[in-house]
Amino acid sequence: MEDHNDPLVFTFPIAGYNVKKILIDGGSSVNVLFYDTFKRMELNDEQLMSSYYTIYGFNGGPTKPLGDIMLEVKAGPMKVRTRFNVVDATSPYNSIIGRRWVHKLKGLAATYHQYLRFLTPEGVMEIKGDQVIARECQALQTNSTMNKMSRGSP
Repeated sequence: MEDHNDPLVFTFPIAGYNVKKILIDGGSSVNVLFYDTFKRMELNDEQLMSSYYTIYGFNGGPTKPLGDIMLEVKAGPMKVRTRFNVVDATSPYNSIIGRRWVHKLKGLAATYHQYLRFLTPEGVMEIKGDQVIARECQALQTNSTMNKMSRGSP
């Protein structure tokens, strides 16, 4: 699309489920799977391992994950076992994948060009981000923030 400032959003199979609205966040050191998505994937709480992390958002507020889970994320022909922090919070995204996952894939995530590029046994693969979904998520996030601000104002 023309001039944009869109986040990098994909649909990938995670543990065999086609998960939409996955944000690739190069600034994040953890991978997050939101609890409502966890439940929709028919995973159960007994599969969660203890989490040693506290996640701090951009506002500095701490969030303690419900637990961690190891799941396989598939990008094209590549499969990457990934540790997710399962978090009970609202988000326009179903999951956030951080730079560790991109590094395990030995990939390059480019928000400006809207692609994820990585090596496969057959050569370089490029997967395009979904700008339409990314903009929908941004609109949801903006509306949610505006609603919170208006409720807090006199």
